[in-house]
Amino acid sequence: MNLRILSGTLVGSGGILFALGNVLHPLEHNAAAHSAATWEAAHLVFALGGLLLAAGLPLLIGVSRALRPSKLTSIAGIVLAVGFAALAPGAWFEAYIAPLHGVAEQVEAGGGGAVNAAAGMVWLASLVAFGSGLAWRGGRRPVRPAGVVLLVSALVMIVGPGLPVVEGLVIIPATVLAGLALLAVGTASARASAEPVPAPA
Repeated sequence: MNLRILSGTLVGSGGILFALGNVLHPLEHNAAAHSAATWEAAHLVFALGGLLLAAGLPLLIGVSRALRPSKLTSIAGIVLAVGFAALAPGAWFEAYIAPLHGVAEQVEAGGGGAVNAAAGMVWLASLVAFGSGLAWRGGRRPVRPAGVVLLVSALVMIVGPGLPVVEGLVIIPATVLAGLALLAVGTASARASAEPVPAPA
């Protein structure tokens, strides 16, 4: 498997797992949700997807034939990869520590909460920048439309918590769409890499 196909496979697989993990997540993020049958699986699946994306995005930016990465796309993609990697410890915490009575509150009130909030803000900001870069100068289809979807998803996640609805009704569809957009980017890259290079005339 060459590096182009590997990078597309990592990003595509990571995108679908990130989407699937968020589909499994309960609509609310509270103490009652800790007893949901899918609580642990949701966090572990999307964390694994995030780690695959963290491994694949820098490689994809460097070698993909499907992208025409600008400086914005390149820098944002690398920061986004770091952001996806940083989500994994928080997801593990949510899966196994948050359900323990009293422990989560103490951690969230201290440095753990601040680190988690900072990681989330970096992830959202880099998702906005990466989506904008792909939408502006993404490369072959469906990379540019996927960039638009990433940008819209990120903006929905930013404003969603302020809307007068159950947060999961806004955040979950947005994260699922972001995962599917990354699946499209990875798939486009893997397909372009598998195509033969035209012989020079």
